[in-house]
Amino acid sequence: MISTATATTYYRDPSKILGRVELGDTVVIEKHGEPCAVVIPYPRRTSGAQLARRLRQLKSAPEAADTLEALIKGMDDASRRSLDPH
Repeated sequence: MISTATATTYYRDPSKILGRVELGDTVVIEKHGEPCAVVIPYPRRTSGAQLARRLRQLKSAPEAADTLEALIKGMDDASRRSLDPH
């Protein structure tokens, strides 16, 4: 979700803005009504199961979520095998 906040709000209560960002929101900071900065969540590693859950929540294509989860799990497994020295 993208939301906006004023520069004044950001300077007075940065924890409020950062709390929204930690929950996954992107916040556009505006100064005098014009965008001047964007605060985005730091990318986190996501598992295939997490991506599938998010896709299912969209209710656009639940069967695609199952396929995506299996595909990513296979990629994760292959990655682990390639890193295993034994």
